[in-house]
Amino acid sequence: MRKPRYLELAEEIGRGIETGTFAVGTLLPSEAELCERHSVSRHTVREATRVLQELGLVARHQGLGTRIQAAKAASRYVLAMDAIPDLWEYVKNTELKVVRRKLVRAKDALTPLPGADPGDTWRLLEAIRYEKTGEPIAWKQVYIDARYDAVAGDVGKRTVPVYSLIEERYGVKTEKVRQEISAVAIPEEAARALKVKAGSSGLAIVRQYLGAEDRVFEVTLSIYPANRFRYSVELKLEYGR
Repeated sequence: MRKPRYLELAEEIGRGIETGTFAVGTLLPSEAELCERHSVSRHTVREATRVLQELGLVARHQGLGTRIQAAKAASRYVLAMDAIPDLWEYVKNTELKVVRRKLVRAKDALTPLPGADPGDTWRLLEAIRYEKTGEPIAWKQVYIDARYDAVAGDVGKRTVPVYSLIEERYGVKTEKVRQEISAVAIPEEAARALKVKAGSSGLAIVRQYLGAEDRVFEVTLSIYPANRFRYSVELKLEYGR
């Protein structure tokens, strides 16, 4: 499978930094120059720059540009997955009940919808996920780009992840999933569904599903009571070349 264009661009610029084409201490060409030179969009340039920044090769300076600060990436711990089988197992072994379906504007979402304009329409599904025993384990909000709204009717009826329904119906290929976990005080609506006290400790997981050109087409917000969720990962030390 071909790499996303922004990764190819990041690698190309990275090689230029390593070989001295772009010297440490100097500024990278402007976004407009990079767009013209590589025939890519500004979004692609920005995502490539983000990758280079995460590797410690460049630093952005407001009003000045992007300065090269290292010729080689520092070693770092990374979590990489070739697939997302854990999501399939989780969905297969639990039950999702949708309790509300409505259209919302991006500006009214409880969690950011990257790349969406405030007035863009998204399908919101509010749902509760249950163990097979009937115990509620998560309160969820699922935001689906309205262009893929036809899958909404199948959510909760088929034991496959929502992103898979979108892939199947529309041919969208999920390139990556971004995930963020944070501690929260469980809001009243979620507490009622989960049968816990409002304001008690919980975990919020936000997942963003990205397709080609890093376009986000689905975002999920899941809230779990602290004693009903466990997550473990293995980190691999990766060294810069």
